[in-house]
Amino acid sequence: MAVLFALLAAAAYGVSDFVGGLASRRIPAITVLLASYPIGTVLIAAALPVYGGPISAGTLAWSLSGGTAGLVGVALLYYALGQAPMNVISPVTAVMTAVVPIVAGVLQGERPRLLAWIGIVLGLVAVTLITRQPADHPHGPVGWRPLTMAVLSGVGFGAYFICLARTDEDSGLWPVVLSRMMAVLLVVPLAAALAGFVRIPRPVLALAAVAGILDAVANLAFLLASRHGLLSLSSVITALYPAGTVLLAVLILKERTGAVQRVGLGVAAAAVVLLTR
Repeated sequence: MAVLFALLAAAAYGVSDFVGGLASRRIPAITVLLASYPIGTVLIAAALPVYGGPISAGTLAWSLSGGTAGLVGVALLYYALGQAPMNVISPVTAVMTAVVPIVAGVLQGERPRLLAWIGIVLGLVAVTLITRQPADHPHGPVGWRPLTMAVLSGVGFGAYFICLARTDEDSGLWPVVLSRMMAVLLVVPLAAALAGFVRIPRPVLALAAVAGILDAVANLAFLLASRHGLLSLSSVITALYPAGTVLLAVLILKERTGAVQRVGLGVAAAAVVLLTR
């Protein structure tokens, strides 16, 4: 069951990021979050009567911390997707998302197998290759700013996964709901500071709504995956989500990759597989 939930989370995250990235190319990324986060929060909260549970002090603390980390991850990702090709930003973020929980586990005394260490090294190599945008690419070279945002976004997502997995198993959906509520509370003053309160065209609002719904589904699926299996396995399988983002970017936006980037995408896929071993 854990693998199925993690795959569902990967699919939902992949499509959500693509849709959210599209919206962020038309309005500020923070404005997209201002619209999408409340929608996703209401959707998840509606399921609480079916899958609720007690809230301990620890669950509350980890949930609120996760909400903060998740908001940072999504905000930086949307900004990066709005400035650079999705087939570059998404894989870079995913590799970092997969590596962070492994590193956190090592710092806590876990000892990954040799294949996992090889996967981490390959992941770092993949990031380097994927960012090698050809000079004659229609989008031009990828600047350091969106790449930095992609890396930090992956760190934020990895931290979010760690926080969510630390919550009590009998707390039901509360960790996701509380983390989303925290993010909603933070996104309002953030939007005010960044002049994010702008008029949203109806088509873009629809994109933001779809992104919010799919992101909520992905968060729920990941929580269930982490409850039914290992955090390391669930987080790495979930990190496969760029497959959907890249595929949609190629089919719909006609984005193309250079030869070195295609090698990097292959190395990234191998790294994710090794990290699950």
